[in-house]
Amino acid sequence: MITDACVYANNSSHTTLRRFALSAASCGFSRIIACDPAEDISEYAGVSILKGRLIGKLSGKAFFDAVKKTPAGTVVFVQVGENSFNRTAVTTKGVHLLTGISDLPKGGFDHIVSKIAAQQNTGVVLDFSRIIDPKTRRTALSRYDEILTFQRKYHFPLLIASGASECLGQRNITEIIALADLFGMTEQEVRSALDSLDGILSPKKTVEVVEERS
Repeated sequence: MITDACVYANNSSHTTLRRFALSAASCGFSRIIACDPAEDISEYAGVSILKGRLIGKLSGKAFFDAVKKTPAGTVVFVQVGENSFNRTAVTTKGVHLLTGISDLPKGGFDHIVSKIAAQQNTGVVLDFSRIIDPKTRRTALSRYDEILTFQRKYHFPLLIASGASECLGQRNITEIIALADLFGMTEQEVRSALDSLDGILSPKKTVEVVEERS
């Protein structure tokens, strides 16, 4: 299911969740994740709406309590920080996605976190609003290029978010492919990232077949 991994339909937004859904439908999306939404709507205009919760860089018990107290059915995002925190986040049950990649210093996301994220099936979100914003574009492109290199090696799930706080920040699939090309992401990789959420929320179980010996 083609998913925009994060829109901010909260109290500070002038765009309603219904308007976000209408815009998402016109852009070719069938699902959006609304981070900390001000409204409780699960579907509109044929677009499925999931609730997301963004957990900041908390430490120790505060972080684990925040994850544990998140209501069932909510997609849990964690704002990345230092590598030691990131390693904790990707191994914590109930954490689905890491976000805030563009805010990390160079080298802030390493091969160890990448490998663990792949093992734990934890997704990494690329917020395209940081590419659209001229103030953050250069840093975002550099960090996303680094992440893409790690992803190609370790194969953790990648997701793409518009990061829109207003409907004008949403982009259609063609525009997203063009933006992704700026840091070397192929169309096939883009389409895979837009469709990767189900594999995180409902991973396929490996079935072991045991042959009986006569």
